[in-house]
Amino acid sequence: VDVTRFEEQLEAFRTGFGRNYRLASEKFKAAIDEIDKSILHLNKIKEALIGSENNLRLANDKAEGLTIKKLTYGNPTMKAKFDEARNAKK
Repeated sequence: VDVTRFEEQLEAFRTGFGRNYRLASEKFKAAIDEIDKSILHLNKIKEALIGSENNLRLANDKAEGLTIKKLTYGNPTMKAKFDEARNAKK
């Protein structure tokens, strides 16, 4: 009787342990999958920020290179107005 009960308890333990192991393994895999998704998402955000930084750098370069001469090129009226304003200042 004790041997039979011992075997039943051992089988119940093995079944319960196997179930818990399977559940833990599934949760572990799900957590790893979520980490992978987060990494992919963060890499996309990083790429977007780098692209934004490049565009800001290009915009800044354009702003730094902006001059009255460039703004008035091909526009004699505006060139004359700026020349007139410079001469009035002197």
